[in-house]
Amino acid sequence: MNYHYDGVSLQNRRQSNMDSLLLKCLKISRKNALLAVVCDGVGSLADGAFASGTATRMLGKWFSEAKGIDRIGLRMRDTVLEINTDIISEAKRLNMNTASTLSALLLIEDTYHIVHAGDSRVYCYSDELLSILTNDDISTEGKLTSCIGISENIILQYSEGQAADRLFLLCSDGLYKRMNTDFMIARIKTIDKRTLKEALEALTRHAIECGEQDNISLALVLTES
Repeated sequence: MNYHYDGVSLQNRRQSNMDSLLLKCLKISRKNALLAVVCDGVGSLADGAFASGTATRMLGKWFSEAKGIDRIGLRMRDTVLEINTDIISEAKRLNMNTASTLSALLLIEDTYHIVHAGDSRVYCYSDELLSILTNDDISTEGKLTSCIGISENIILQYSEGQAADRLFLLCSDGLYKRMNTDFMIARIKTIDKRTLKEALEALTRHAIECGEQDNISLALVLTES
């Protein structure tokens, strides 16, 4: 299984950069593996960037040191729970007010594993169908009901499935809040391994042209058997 990937994180000039993006590819037990993570620090909290940056840094370290693929998706989920605890502890020690969404996609050969909290998203395009693989943790009042860095009792979403010959899109809510879904589908349909960067630019430009003023983070991962 081959992976083709690219990502971008754009900061709005009027806001602090609360987003954090990670894309890393390596081999685990001689199998191709890729980790993509998008975190969006909660903007209403003064130190949201601390949670998002810490989460991507610690997940990247875990991925680099991973031994074997047995139960690796569930091990990633357990690692995120540990990261959540560490962020809460460190924020308390430093008197920080911090939290972040987290959407993590782990590919091992032709299988995907997703760990998620918050309202960043993971999309999948396959057989001319665009689906959302995560659920937004949002109340009817529009507030986050789950994120990392707030509570030890966090409930993470976890899922896994087939990854062969699919396109995955991870993004913060800055991309999709004002995004025209028909435009997203039409643009995604044209993506191949040579046009990932062009697609990133087109999608982010469209969100901005639609009036988005939030930071935008986006990763595209194309699998090829």
